[in-house]
Amino acid sequence: MHNITNNGQANIAYTGSTPWHKLGQKIENAFDADTALKEANLDWEVDVHPLYHEELVPTYNGSHIKYVKSIHGQVVKRRDNGDELGVVGKNYSPLQNKDAFAFFDGLFGKGQAKFETAGYTGKGERVWLLANMQDNDPIEVLPNDVVNKYMLLTNPHGGKAAVIAAFTPIRVVCQNTLTAAVGTMLKDTNTVRVVHKGNVADRLQFAGSVLAQAGVYYDEVKHLFQSFAKKQLTGQQVKGYIHQTLFNDLHHTKSRESKIEEVEKLMYTGRGSDIAGVRGTVWGVYNALTEYVDHVKTYRGQKENPRKQLEASQFGTGRIIKNKALLNGANLVGYSDTANIAMPELN
Repeated sequence: MHNITNNGQANIAYTGSTPWHKLGQKIENAFDADTALKEANLDWEVDVHPLYHEELVPTYNGSHIKYVKSIHGQVVKRRDNGDELGVVGKNYSPLQNKDAFAFFDGLFGKGQAKFETAGYTGKGERVWLLANMQDNDPIEVLPNDVVNKYMLLTNPHGGKAAVIAAFTPIRVVCQNTLTAAVGTMLKDTNTVRVVHKGNVADRLQFAGSVLAQAGVYYDEVKHLFQSFAKKQLTGQQVKGYIHQTLFNDLHHTKSRESKIEEVEKLMYTGRGSDIAGVRGTVWGVYNALTEYVDHVKTYRGQKENPRKQLEASQFGTGRIIKNKALLNGANLVGYSDTANIAMPELN
């Protein structure tokens, strides 16, 4: 197990078999907000500070540099150690880590959310929280092949995106994260985005209350995934599905063929591939692709920093690949609303 740290402190806490590679501090059971703040080293706050730029001012004997306060931007800094997390606009309002948990109060009831993963990337540029929906009716795609229901919240302190909460299905047998949004009617019910302006915490908690009513999302996910499991593919269709998902054109090279074969092998030998009804189906290839993204693919900079795999697989290029895998799979089963399949924007 990698112990991912920042200044000697773990910045990820998890329980059980985490979908994010067992990085960080393990907690025996699903934990509450106070435990998450402490064990994932999230008990720090941020402030916004003036941003200055240099200006050359002429003098009688030459010139000197003057520092002028910017009217357009600010810099976000951690209050505990002074680390700079990003440059933001003049109207930016930070959402403190402890206040981000209030979103789940709106979704589950005050203090009722149970978290299974919490942490941050980099110096704290992105904080995330993953909570089990604690639903007694998980999605059964096939007998002995179940998908559990989770909610993911990401709070970027770097100024590049809104606070985002999204439903996140996770396949139990392999812990693949199947993050996806499906269908036109679910555009406004599976994901909420709250920009960093005004009273972010209050608006986020209200959004949680609204999202709690959106049970239709997982009904549609269940229908789509079960359709994946019913659709058998030929060997050529399998290769085509993988190629179309991993690459942006149809050009063939030895390197590409090797990667396609690697994913194809996962369909026959990967986690959960031995469950009856998986191999040779869209569901089998879809999960081979998600396993490749979450557990196999090597990302740039990963050898020097194992945290890069987590960041890229969940929030970077891996997220894009999984979105394409969903869209291409939906097309293969004739899903009627593929033009509107989308992924929650987590950049």
